[in-house]
Amino acid sequence: MLRKPRLRQSANVAHPFEELDIKKMSWTENKTLLEYSKYTPCQEIFQAVCDELGRYYETKGFKYSRSRPKLTIERDKIKLEICFWSSRSNIPGQSVNLKIIPGFYSKQLKKENQFKGFLFGHSALFTNKFREDKREIRVNQIFGDIVDRIDEYSHESKLLDNHNCNVYGLDENKFDKLTHFIDTKIVVWLEKIQTENGIKEFLNNASPTRLWDLFSKNTNSQFIKYVQINFPEFGIEKYRIE
Repeated sequence: MLRKPRLRQSANVAHPFEELDIKKMSWTENKTLLEYSKYTPCQEIFQAVCDELGRYYETKGFKYSRSRPKLTIERDKIKLEICFWSSRSNIPGQSVNLKIIPGFYSKQLKKENQFKGFLFGHSALFTNKFREDKREIRVNQIFGDIVDRIDEYSHESKLLDNHNCNVYGLDENKFDKLTHFIDTKIVVWLEKIQTENGIKEFLNNASPTRLWDLFSKNTNSQFIKYVQINFPEFGIEKYRIE
């Protein structure tokens, strides 16, 4: 009995697993993010992550500055800047720190004072009140589990959003978590602080220390003045802490 000749697979036809690998890597076209190794300089990896964030958020209306990596967008009365910093403690092949530093500014107050209309930044945005027990601290991580701890020396319970993360080994899943953090913890406030309900939410969640800072005579924040000008009936003085 004659056997039928076996057809050879064409060299141009990819193995199913090879197709899967290519598809898996298609979340970015940035070669550095796909090909770097433990020998790749940390600065190069950091820049590649910033460039990928810049590419992603430019599709959402942001402007990206590459030289000193940051995202900028203006919406009605508010300007938002999101700067990206790294660390001198990076370890090749192990850790590349990405620190996300947002800043909200009032376009109305920009020319009226030396602080360029600064409203608030990461310290106010990522520090909120938590529980009655002043020792309890909860830290939400961009990657990884929530960390609960007891600080015997704490004078107020805090809910913290850690805006630092290690982007060495960044993949599609972690990139999605990174953009989710930026969208839900930062960008969402671009619209919220232009409404009374949003301002109320911001003030109700703020820790006592952050409220005291906002009302302090020595503050660089123009948030109180911004609210008084745009929402004169809001009654922001009731949030003052002596």
